[in-house]
Amino acid sequence: MKKQIMTFILTVVMALGICGAVSAAEAGNVVGYVNVQQVFQSYPDIKTTMSAVDLERQKAQQEFESKAASLDDSGKQALGEKLSQQVAKREQDLMGPIQKKVQKAIATVAKRAGINSVVDSSAMLYGGKDLTGDVIAEVLK
Repeated sequence: MKKQIMTFILTVVMALGICGAVSAAEAGNVVGYVNVQQVFQSYPDIKTTMSAVDLERQKAQQEFESKAASLDDSGKQALGEKLSQQVAKREQDLMGPIQKKVQKAIATVAKRAGINSVVDSSAMLYGGKDLTGDVIAEVLK
C-alpha cells in the first residue's frame, strides 16, 4: 500500500512541475512546499480507497493464477498485461478524484497565500513556505 501511495505521490509531484518551480524560484518568485504524502494520509477516505485498490490487485492475481496454467508464455504475458491495465484503470478511477481534490486544495491555498510555485517538501532543500497544514485543512473541508 505504501508503494502505491508513493507512486501516486510522485505523480502529483510531477504534476506540480518541480522543474518550473525551481526556475521560478531562481527568478525571485515566492515558492511554497507541501508534504504531499502527509496530505494523502490525512485524506478521510484514503484507507478505504487503498483497500479497494489492493482488492482489485488480489482479484487480478487470482484470475491470472487460475488462467495461467492453461496458457503458453505469450498467452501469460498477454493476460498479465491485460490484467495490469485493468487494475491501473481501476486505480486511476478510484484515486483520480482524490488527486484532483488535493491538487485543487494546493492551488487554492497557494493562491490565497500569494505563492507562485509549489513543490513537494521532499524536493525543497532550503527556504520556502510550508503549506501542508493549510492544504490538509482545505482538503478536509
